[in-house]
Amino acid sequence: MSVIAKVLRALAVRDARFEGAFRRICRPNGLEWATMLRERGDFYAMGEHCAIDPHALILSRMYIRLGNNVRIANCAIFCHDGSVAMINRAYGLRLDNVGKVDIRDNVSIGFGSIILPGVTIGPNAIVSAGSVVRSDVAEGDVVAGVPAKRVGRLEMSVAMLKAKNQKFPWRHLIERRVGEFDPDMEPELARLRVEYFYGSSARSQNKDT
Repeated sequence: MSVIAKVLRALAVRDARFEGAFRRICRPNGLEWATMLRERGDFYAMGEHCAIDPHALILSRMYIRLGNNVRIANCAIFCHDGSVAMINRAYGLRLDNVGKVDIRDNVSIGFGSIILPGVTIGPNAIVSAGSVVRSDVAEGDVVAGVPAKRVGRLEMSVAMLKAKNQKFPWRHLIERRVGEFDPDMEPELARLRVEYFYGSSARSQNKDT
């Protein structure tokens, strides 16, 4: 990490006003972003090995608890229902509508999902991309849709993924890879994947057209 990156990260940990500059200039990955938020203490609690997309819209973080190994894509998580402000003015009331969001261990929340107030997710659960979660997700469930409903179980998804991986010609690289991403290994991984998806002659044909 460069000196500038270290300075911006330190400033972002101290003051949320600098997180935009840290995100824009340093382009942290999800693990780095989650670690910065954890050090700053934004959430009620955050476990180990979490990753959060730097562009995820997560409001009222003090009401959100994250377990271990939580992976959050570019999604939206809300703990307030904004319609209460309109209702209060329209009816001359003074009401509140807020709820916690409790995300347990080993949970993945997909791109474009919306998590609404008062929800508990998992443990060992997947929220598929584009889902709107307005009620609890049970342990081990895979949910999808609007509103999100159970479409499978995590054990089944793991078994299917294992079987799928046996066919991949780059499996030997994945088994050797240390950590979740290896930049030195990525070009060979990309080459093998393209050949698998489109055939060995696809790249040369594409260049000729």
